Amino acid sequence: MNYILLGFIAISNIITSYAFINFNYGNGDRLTIEKRSLYKPVNNIQCAANAANAANAANAANAKIDRRGVIKLIPLISIISLSKKSYGATLKPQKIVVFGASGYTGGDTIRALLEKNISVVAVTRRKVEIVDREHAKLNTLVIDDLDKKGSITSVVADVLSPNTLVGIMKDAEAVIFCAASRPKVKITATPGVDISKKTMKYDTAANVAEPSDNVEDIGLVNVAEEAIRSNVKRLIIVSSICAKCQKNDETSGNGYGEAIDRGFASCDACYKKQTGEERIRILYEKAPKHLSYTIIRPGMLSPGERRGVSEIEFNQGISKSGIISRLDLADILVSAASTDKGAKKTFEVYYKDTAQPVDMYKSLKTCKELGHSIKECFFGEGYNETEPLTMERIMKMPQTGSIFISGTEVLGNNYTEMLGKLQKDVYVPYDINALSSNDIM
Repeated sequence: MNYILLGFIAISNIITSYAFINFNYGNGDRLTIEKRSLYKPVNNIQCAANAANAANAANAANAKIDRRGVIKLIPLISIISLSKKSYGATLKPQKIVVFGASGYTGGDTIRALLEKNISVVAVTRRKVEIVDREHAKLNTLVIDDLDKKGSITSVVADVLSPNTLVGIMKDAEAVIFCAASRPKVKITATPGVDISKKTMKYDTAANVAEPSDNVEDIGLVNVAEEAIRSNVKRLIIVSSICAKCQKNDETSGNGYGEAIDRGFASCDACYKKQTGEERIRILYEKAPKHLSYTIIRPGMLSPGERRGVSEIEFNQGISKSGIISRLDLADILVSAASTDKGAKKTFEVYYKDTAQPVDMYKSLKTCKELGHSIKECFFGEGYNETEPLTMERIMKMPQTGSIFISGTEVLGNNYTEMLGKLQKDVYVPYDINALSSNDIM
């Protein structure tokens, strides 16, 4: 009878701390069990203490429990140790909204979400048909496995029209913003590319592609405001490094970035992205504390294959740029949407072996000040300053660490770990007393 009493108490503790158990494949395809608390967390010590208290109570009632009887309870209590991850760590979201779903980055992101069996709300400006790769054409959303078509909810909305956004983020745990502006340009075809297969709408009479302006600033803020109203925990934003188009760039001496060489139009999209970033930071300073954003600035996007986390470098401060595949970027977006580790953080991302400094002189000066040789600054760790450097050695020797070191790089074994190492954004309230005559003229 006493064994039954103790067993019931132990099982009750286990049920209290394990309202439900989900089996998910984590990093390395290892089976993990995630713990979620129904009322309050009950750890091993608490369960053991409760069992011990029950044993004392039974003894007080003149019950006879020997050591063997207590040992029989250990398997029940030790079930708790099956869980390696605690509640509040990386959890698989149940639903994520993706804006810009018909674009290249948006499409790769949706396919990455489906690989993890996450339900998706795909938001596009025009109605799209969900198809496999063999049936890709104009106005389609391509997925690899049509059996997962039921995991996608296709929604037509315009980020520049707030009324179209109402309700589409309900019950979503994260929003990934991949939408981008598109200028009004003449239809031109890259040699070897069939433009009829591109997901763009054309005004054939005027021979121009349909424009889409102010998506990165006004449209982004509209989405963020609706996300806050819908209590969406995380807003993940795809921005851009825009290394040569920084507003008020002190290094250029004129504040116009690359405009001197290439004209203002080439930097206009970057300026809008930067304005959007600034407005998001201000907006979330006033938002409930459990809601957050993550701004991800990829380098030049490529259609290449995944290279994986070991080849990726995060950085903060726009000291370097580089190249990254949309497939790897999509994995980073999904990881950021699945954890709070990236909350209120802004960072650049690229392949570490493609890194190039924005300012070569400043980069080498910083690298030397951090104690690295010129060879290490250019080629990574492990190069002896006295040894002759040959092209054969450079090609055969894999890069170790970072190149053009700034001191703010982040490397890691998984994206969640890397997100956790980043510094949070520092909000600086605008001081109206700092206005100069040039600001208002």
